[in-house]
Amino acid sequence: MNTITASTTPARRPASRGGAAARRRPEDTAYLYKIIQTIGSGPDLETVLRGIVALLTEATGSHACFIYFTEDAQLVLRAASSVYRHLEGNISFPIDKGIAGWVARTRRSVFLRDNALDDPRTFYVPELEEEQFQSVVSVPIFARAGDVIGVINLHTEAPREFDRPDLELLEHTASLVAGAVENARLYHNATRQVALLTELSRLSQDIAQADSVATLLATVTAGCEALGAARAEIHLDTRRLSAAQLKVDSRRSSVEEAAALADFLWGPERAGTPLFLPLTVGSDRNGLLAVLWPGGPSGAVNVLSALASSTGIALRHHELVDRLREENLVKDFFEALSRDQAGTETLAAQASRLGCDLALPHVVLHATPWDGPLPAGKNRPAAEQAPLPWEDLVTRLESRLARLLPGVVFDCRAASCRALLTAPPSGADSRVADIVRDVYGRVVADYGGHLTIGLSNLCREAESFPRAFEEAASAADVGGLIKGTPGVWTYEDLGPYRYVLSSVDTVGDRQQERLQKLVDYDARRGSELLRTLEVYLDGRGNIVGTARLLHTHPNTLRQRLGRIERLCDFDFEQEDWLSLGIAIKIVKLRLARRTAREDHHG
Repeated sequence: MNTITASTTPARRPASRGGAAARRRPEDTAYLYKIIQTIGSGPDLETVLRGIVALLTEATGSHACFIYFTEDAQLVLRAASSVYRHLEGNISFPIDKGIAGWVARTRRSVFLRDNALDDPRTFYVPELEEEQFQSVVSVPIFARAGDVIGVINLHTEAPREFDRPDLELLEHTASLVAGAVENARLYHNATRQVALLTELSRLSQDIAQADSVATLLATVTAGCEALGAARAEIHLDTRRLSAAQLKVDSRRSSVEEAAALADFLWGPERAGTPLFLPLTVGSDRNGLLAVLWPGGPSGAVNVLSALASSTGIALRHHELVDRLREENLVKDFFEALSRDQAGTETLAAQASRLGCDLALPHVVLHATPWDGPLPAGKNRPAAEQAPLPWEDLVTRLESRLARLLPGVVFDCRAASCRALLTAPPSGADSRVADIVRDVYGRVVADYGGHLTIGLSNLCREAESFPRAFEEAASAADVGGLIKGTPGVWTYEDLGPYRYVLSSVDTVGDRQQERLQKLVDYDARRGSELLRTLEVYLDGRGNIVGTARLLHTHPNTLRQRLGRIERLCDFDFEQEDWLSLGIAIKIVKLRLARRTAREDHHG
């Protein structure tokens, strides 16, 4: 066989070829018309490419025709003669390899008339059976902007050898194919985007209908694969990822950061482009959607970003639903405890779900917002900031108590909060009170705002919980009223008021009616006759001791006592001082509650 020297020619567009038409074979013109008809048959790129491959194979008598597209520094086989059609989309190699890669890089055609495999630029691909090829023609496909978007290769077996007209036909075809490829790519991308959006719409409905977090996560990962992802994962517990890796967001991070996280998750041997989308709602980040996308991401980032957003919102929805379920469980649990249902199986199951061991001693806490006046300089926040609202203040209180008293269960409402506090091993309720007072002081000092907190006596038996709930509520209700300041009050702190609480709103007698005259007189004159009588009775009628406590002269005290006797028709020598003292406590407590209600509504 004669040795024929291979040649490399610059790629030129048909319009600039001068006398090319004169050298064109008549049959080539017919094939060019057929190629034009194929290109005009429609926007479907696969149909166009296969039609062109068939026409070129027939026109040149070649063994195989291959059309490659450039994608992310790779040449990907997009169309091939029928014998190699099964390899379409499955063969790719770097753009710096092979004759086709050389053509794409240099923008020049290659014409090898003989011994094609001997050319040093050849990159052997076993699946293409290149060892049997005798002659090769390869030309670039130029986009309208001048970029190389692909390469067309023709191969033939001996004794068939390509000649110059074959090269010219291929160059003319490449110039015609370029416009078709660009139009078809636009159409393909548009239809692909519509398909992605349609699938995203369906997937969003499935996400919204997911009845659990597990179902939601399975739906999202399966949906990503349906959209075209090679792999999809959701990471909710991101504590195992480093702080630098957690910053990864495909819309903002560098390629190096994304690659580092991809290496960490999947190792360096992976196929596809790593995309990382945060699952966010507002400024809160709930996790990370990690996707391996085949080839370039094209329009996948926007679609996956929308999917990540829907997933973040759905996760927040399930979080809120779970929180509501827990709140309802706690509410039902507390209601059952306060109704003396501690021995029921339902209550035992609720306690188990909440991690509460009712066999241990507990103290009941009851907290309400403090709406009364504050003593000057009382518990101001250390930082220059507005006091926290009630809900946030209670959240801080719960968080700190939970660290010191494991097993805490809170039931928070709009205007009150109840909690079950597990007593320390010592079992002393005074120890619990000290912890609550310390936490209360720190929270108020750090954040401002005020509560009044009541604590029950220690509950050692399940049957004592109903009484404990009443004790805690009474301590919260009465403690701040009789002390005149917010704080933490135990039931024992109420002193003798413990014995009159049940009579405040139900019992009225002649002594209370007469004491009401002192209340009215004090309101009109701004005097303190009711307090004077209370201190006098507590001091067992000691004039000098009572005057000292009231910071007044004994004669002034005697004058006040005489006025009290006249106003109320009392005779202290004949009165039952114990009953009168209890009546004073009831009247004062009723007055404090009425004043608190008026201040709250006024």
